[in-house]
Amino acid sequence: MKPNKYSIPLLIALFAACVFLIQQTTDSFHADEGRLIARADTSRDAVVLRWSSEVEAPMGRRFEEAYDEWRDRVSLFIIELDSPGGALAEGKRVIEAVDRMKRTHNVETRVRSWEKCLSMCVPIFLKGDRRVAAANSRWMFHEPTSYDAVTGERVDEPEFERRYVADRFFDRYFANSPMTPEWRAWLQQEWVGKDVWKSGRDLYKEGSGVVTELE
Repeated sequence: MKPNKYSIPLLIALFAACVFLIQQTTDSFHADEGRLIARADTSRDAVVLRWSSEVEAPMGRRFEEAYDEWRDRVSLFIIELDSPGGALAEGKRVIEAVDRMKRTHNVETRVRSWEKCLSMCVPIFLKGDRRVAAANSRWMFHEPTSYDAVTGERVDEPEFERRYVADRFFDRYFANSPMTPEWRAWLQQEWVGKDVWKSGRDLYKEGSGVVTELE
């Protein structure tokens, strides 16, 4: 059947509408995913910022917005984390937001009972001036993992490339972190090619420098 003169403009209009709806759905998804819950703690002149989700967008933006909202109202930011980790780029943005907080305020990071801080969550936790964790909290350290942007499947990189990326990550987030030098050197050897699991009690008793206080 030969298309009439209205069919092509109609198809273009339908395509544009589909693109718009997809974009709106995506924006809505990111707006609702990973809600940052803020509550005042008047006993400590603080705000508690709780994040219970992956390190993914819009986490960085939520922390930036929270700082702008609370910086003139409190003297302390308490960041509660319960996260399986996530994207390196988003983690970097979150850390930049926390560094911004630290220029004007004290920052405390916490992981509560039976909750977790895995992978990219750890560098965020390490930004706390005071770092508190439950003895039974769960922790995991591992080398960065690459995933295919389209399929989401893990990508097996050449050894030299994997080593380069892992070393860059370690140098950026752990080399100048509060980790004790001995424990940091141990981790750098131990995490090669595998996940290193710890409890909050382990990290405290081993003198890792990751956790400064058990709750």
